[in-house]
Amino acid sequence: MKYALLGSLLAVTFSSHAYAQPNPVVTMTVTTPDGRSQDITAPESGLSEVTLADGTKIGVRPTILDSKPWTRVVVTFFKMPTATSSSAEIGEVEAKTGGPAVSAKTTPVFKVAVKAVAEPATVPNQSTR
Repeated sequence: MKYALLGSLLAVTFSSHAYAQPNPVVTMTVTTPDGRSQDITAPESGLSEVTLADGTKIGVRPTILDSKPWTRVVVTFFKMPTATSSSAEIGEVEAKTGGPAVSAKTTPVFKVAVKAVAEPATVPNQSTR
């Protein structure tokens, strides 16, 4: 009886510490309209930024369209918010992992190459006890 109770308590404890799996990490090269290339990473459906020569910040969000080995990625570009304007989507493009850079249908035009998509690095469980 006491082992059954202990097992139930352990099951409740472990289930309360279960976390959602982190998203795969997308590594991309973004070429800005002035021809500069920047390597960036972002978790799938997360956000990364590139900065244009004039200081404008552009958000870059990868969305994976297929299952592992993750070969199809849509990359969406956003003008990031400022003190006087809110964020705004400016366009997107589908790219193949490991494929050539493709031009996004944006104004101004950005190019993006998805270099790799990988499992996120694992972080060891840190106990507070």
